[in-house]
Amino acid sequence: MSEYQEKAKECKCCSKHVPLPTVLREYNGTVVCPTTFSNIVEYKRLWESFGSRPMGSIRKHFSEYVQQIVEQSIDKN
Repeated sequence: MSEYQEKAKECKCCSKHVPLPTVLREYNGTVVCPTTFSNIVEYKRLWESFGSRPMGSIRKHFSEYVQQIVEQSIDKN
């Protein structure tokens, strides 16, 4: 198994990406591929601009995995 295949195991979404990522990113302690990282940043930006969870017509464009990571990072107090 190549170095990239070994690294990709750390990201839960990497099996969906072809080719496998050569660089991984970290978001709040969760290792993700660059595509997922970009989606996390955008989903969080949208959440903050609305002041709450985005409506379903927006959420449908983001994976449940991305939504879960962002929702866990949002201060809901």
